[in-house]
Order: sequence, then structure tokens, then C-alpha cells
Amino acid sequence: MDIDSYLAGTGHRTAALATSHGLVAADAAVRLAETERFHEEKEDLAGRLTERWGQPYHLGLQTVRLRTAAEEIPEPWAELSLRVGDVYLWRAEEHARWVVLGVADLDPSDEIQLLLVVTDTDPP
Repeated sequence: MDIDSYLAGTGHRTAALATSHGLVAADAAVRLAETERFHEEKEDLAGRLTERWGQPYHLGLQTVRLRTAAEEIPEPWAELSLRVGDVYLWRAEEHARWVVLGVADLDPSDEIQLLLVVTDTDPP
């Protein structure tokens, strides 16, 4: 898996492990099929991460997304909530970090991405 892009901020790093190409203008059925493929890749990778850090937490980000209108949500959680519906997260105690895995597929005017985030900021 090649890392397509990489973003960093104070206390967090986000890597796009895979990015679709050309789906912004694609037919809805094509986009749906590709979205399903990205979610399958997420599940495969989650299995490997589970071997390392145990069973993940499953966190839906809709309430976080709604809360961004009324309160300040720390990064990377605010940005993730706008792009990703739900994530798996593991606590990597040996590094005092959260490892977060999700598919950014909420914005039909953007490409789909498989995101891996490492952060020292607790989930909101």
C-alpha cells in the first residue's frame, strides 16, 4: 500500500493509504462500488492492526460532526468527523497514542480515501 498523501498537525499525523482517482465526476453506481472496495480494504487492515493492539473501539463520528457547529472540537477529530462516518481506533499504550482507521467517503465532491491517523488527542 502506497501512501498517497500525508498531513500533520500538533500531536497528530494523517496518511491517506489509498485514494480513488476520478470518482468526483463518476456515476453514482461506480462511486458506490469503489466505496465498498475501500471499506473492504479498511476491514482487511483493521484485522492486521487488531493482531497488534487487540480489539478496536468502533466510534461513529456523526455526533462529533454535529458538535462542531456549537463547540470547538480538537484536531484531528473535527476534520475526521467532516470526512469519515465512523472509525476503528486502538490505544497504542506503548506510544501513548491513538491509532485511527477510517474511510473518507462523506463528500461526493471529493475523492474517497482510506485514512490512517495517529494522534495523542483523546477522542471527543
